Amino acid sequence: MNHTPLQIGLLLVSLAALAGLAFIPESAVAGKVVAGVGGAAAMVALFFLRIGNSFAGDDGAALAERVLGDNEQLKSKLESLKREHEETEHYIEALMENMPANVYFKDLKSRFLRVNRSQAEWLCIGHPSDMEGKTDHDYFEKVHADRALADERRIIATGQPIVGYVEQEMLPDGEESWVLTTKMPFRDKAGKIIGTFGISNNVSELVKTQNSLERERNILRALIDSVPDHIYIKDESGQFLVVNRAFADFVAEGHPEEMLGKSDYDYFSEETAEEFQVEDRKVIDSGEPLTNREGFRQSPTEGTRVVITTKVPLRDENGRAYGIVGMNRDVTESRRASEALRRSERVMESILDNSPAVVYLKANDGKYLMVNKKYESLFNVERKEVKGKTDHQLFDKEVADAFRTNDLSVVENGEPLQVEEEVPVGDTNRIYLSVKFPVRDWSGGVYAVGGISTDITERKRDEEEMMKLNNDLVEANQHLRSAQEQLIQAEKMESVGRLAAGVAHEVKNPLAMLGMGLEILDQEIPGESEKGKSAIERMRRAVERAKEIIRGMVDFSSAHQLQRDVHDVHKFVDESLTLTDYEFRKGKIKVLRDYAEDLPRVRVDATKIEQVLVNLYINATHAMEGGGTLRIRTRFEKLRGVVRDEGVRTQGHLRDGDPVVVIEVIDSGPGIPEDKLGKIFDPFFTTKPTGVGTGLGLSVARKIIDLHDGVFTLENHEEGGACATIILKAEPAAT
Repeated sequence: MNHTPLQIGLLLVSLAALAGLAFIPESAVAGKVVAGVGGAAAMVALFFLRIGNSFAGDDGAALAERVLGDNEQLKSKLESLKREHEETEHYIEALMENMPANVYFKDLKSRFLRVNRSQAEWLCIGHPSDMEGKTDHDYFEKVHADRALADERRIIATGQPIVGYVEQEMLPDGEESWVLTTKMPFRDKAGKIIGTFGISNNVSELVKTQNSLERERNILRALIDSVPDHIYIKDESGQFLVVNRAFADFVAEGHPEEMLGKSDYDYFSEETAEEFQVEDRKVIDSGEPLTNREGFRQSPTEGTRVVITTKVPLRDENGRAYGIVGMNRDVTESRRASEALRRSERVMESILDNSPAVVYLKANDGKYLMVNKKYESLFNVERKEVKGKTDHQLFDKEVADAFRTNDLSVVENGEPLQVEEEVPVGDTNRIYLSVKFPVRDWSGGVYAVGGISTDITERKRDEEEMMKLNNDLVEANQHLRSAQEQLIQAEKMESVGRLAAGVAHEVKNPLAMLGMGLEILDQEIPGESEKGKSAIERMRRAVERAKEIIRGMVDFSSAHQLQRDVHDVHKFVDESLTLTDYEFRKGKIKVLRDYAEDLPRVRVDATKIEQVLVNLYINATHAMEGGGTLRIRTRFEKLRGVVRDEGVRTQGHLRDGDPVVVIEVIDSGPGIPEDKLGKIFDPFFTTKPTGVGTGLGLSVARKIIDLHDGVFTLENHEEGGACATIILKAEPAAT
């Protein structure tokens, strides 16, 4: 088939145009490359078009055939390039879509041309294409965006990339982030910079981990430098890799860093350093630690020190030992303190074991912590058998409960306690004086109870004997004093009685003469002389009072022969109340009778006893001015605690165990002043106003009761008022 040159040229132009346009929609960058190829083909076609007219014969036809053949080859190559381009574009798209790092391209104004999906997702953008045409200022804080813009301008200006730069980014939501960034210039085919592109990886976790490790490293460094023990790490050759402050100070090195790379030979004697190297080699080779080896170390500043050493192998990630980690603990002072404590404990143990007292220490729960030798010998036990046990495991419950109560008192109150405790020893009980005290820990809390118990059984008996003897002496002294007072009182009464008898005898006759004279004067004075009659009357009353006093003195001084007979007590008590009924009503006195039933009879002179009772009633009435209550109480009892009255000179006086009848007269008055109680039985002593009473009533009453071998007392009642008590011996019951 023959073709004209014109036909051949048009065919080449068409092919060139198709080849040039075939790749344009796919990629702007790749299309430029293919367009170049199509342009070249078009130029060749035009060239052949121009020269087509010069070929007309067989030579032209052959040339056209060759051109067509070349065109077919060119089309085939173009198809191949297109497929390669599509495949490359697919790879690039897959890489941009799935690459975990953030990739972006920017133009000269720092506007995004293209970003990958990771970049869009990191900034929470819906689709990568949404970022095209925008800048960092649309997504980051101004500070970060300005810094990124400055970096890109410097890259565009210098053409120098920024490689492996870690920068902090603050996202719009306030989250802090760190990225590892590489930024490079973006050039066209001619090498001209048309923008920038970059790749960044989110290394926030890495940075945080690195910061955390740095903090931990600093903490660890501070910790090992603050530890008083010597801490060090050595490699296989024995060179120091890590040393703490305490070890550097021990070897008199200025700073731990100055020891790095050095070995034991730089700080210790050759013999000592060789010993350390052998130890280190053994730990590395065997993989077994060396623990708590005690030895001596020579310090340039502190001299010989006692050190406990521990060394463990230092292993790599594969478990291979490549060094050792060592720690030396200086226990010099601890050893000295322990030795001093042991010496102190031995001294204390010697003191406690040679103490005659029982010494022990118990925990708060009651378990024994320590006992001395005296405890062992006293209870026939060994201290190892006692330790850890409680009193309830060693003694009867009653004894153990008493011990525990005292111990708890010390624990709860935190104060020492001194108490007597009864302790069973063998077949007898012994009395111990126990001093229990709290034992405190360093914080001041009570953690134990200490006790020191001393046997005071003999002393207690001696004290009781001394106390009994002293009480007997006091009682005997009181009896002697009472007997002395009674003898003095009896002698005084005898003297007063003799005096009263003499005075009564001498005064009685003159008083009779005065009475007769007053009668004569009364007859001689005219009746109309009122003044004279009044004087005579006053003189009569004075004489009568003098006679009354004389009669009282006679009664007091005379022995009186009593007319004693057996009488019912309640009968003569009632008769005496009847005799003073007028006085009671006049004085508004309420009488209460509290009589015992089946009261024994008494042998008395009823008239004299009534005289005593009337005197007591009258005195009580005078004491209760404005009214009151008078209670008469009787009872029967066996007499106890009566001491022989030395002042009583009869053989029939009362003794311990005698059956007696007691009569009590109790008023509700103000009572007797304490300073007057010792004088109330003295003759002529009275608490009544002048002219009321003679002061002999109680003295006479007491003498009458004494004549009956009875007891008469007068004292203040515990509920108020005065209480007069008459005790008379009871007659045996009739058979």
